[in-house]
Amino acid sequence: MSINLNNINKVSPFFVLGNPRSGTSMFRMMLNSHPKVAVPPECGFLEWLAYEYNHAVVKPDIYKKFAKSVYNTRKFETWDIDYDFLLGTIEENRPRDYRELCLCVYLAYAKKSEKKISLIGDKNNYYLKKVEFLDDNFPTSKKIFLIRDGRDVACSYLELKKYKRSSKYFPNLTDNLSDIAKEWSENAAIAFDYQEKGALVISYEKLLIHPESTLTRVCHYLGVDYSKKMLHFANFNDEPKSFLQWKQKTTLEIQVKNTGKYKDNLNAAQVSEFEKIANKMLIQWGYKKK
Repeated sequence: MSINLNNINKVSPFFVLGNPRSGTSMFRMMLNSHPKVAVPPECGFLEWLAYEYNHAVVKPDIYKKFAKSVYNTRKFETWDIDYDFLLGTIEENRPRDYRELCLCVYLAYAKKSEKKISLIGDKNNYYLKKVEFLDDNFPTSKKIFLIRDGRDVACSYLELKKYKRSSKYFPNLTDNLSDIAKEWSENAAIAFDYQEKGALVISYEKLLIHPESTLTRVCHYLGVDYSKKMLHFANFNDEPKSFLQWKQKTTLEIQVKNTGKYKDNLNAAQVSEFEKIANKMLIQWGYKKK
């Protein structure tokens, strides 16, 4: 691993954000397959622990308490990092504030890899409603938004009803089409606003149809060279097994035809209901009416 907190002012994670069921897990795996990039499975510790630690005086005696809090955080067990390893990474880097404490958690994940990591990312759809929090705590961080046709997103929401809900992390998403349209529109508007502020927005459809050129653009934005390994993300699948119940496509290569599903899976009334609510953002992002 090549990054550490010795040059702390230069170390900042980038963030991957998108509406649920928009392909962000596949995109995370693509990024994590890059030989110089580490992007762990989603875990919202950064925001969840901020209330307790953001204004704390960070000294060595708080390291153990923070490490224990992270270790007990929802979904952190999917990173496969034990408490001693996490604490050791924190103590080794001697963080001085909450931002640096959080960086140490990312560094612990990166240290598991034999890659020479130069970039750390955090993919979390949950943060889509917390972007200002990210701005406040990581003001220099880059952000990548993934946008997908909202009508296909709606199909994916509705498909969840077919799956068994045995995992405690099974997504709790609405199956009300109007609510889906409202949520997608709000999230698409957030992506548009941040694109104006310098964030990168890529479309799910282009990622499937033109993966190499799209990923090259992503890498240029992040400041690393493109790697063909990103196309073979399924070979490096580290999505938690408990998530595969509703993320089986992450075990497959790029599914070029996984677009326009709504044309077959939604009836005319459903499409009309969605488009009536989300029309402005559909047009904004170049998605034509059926």
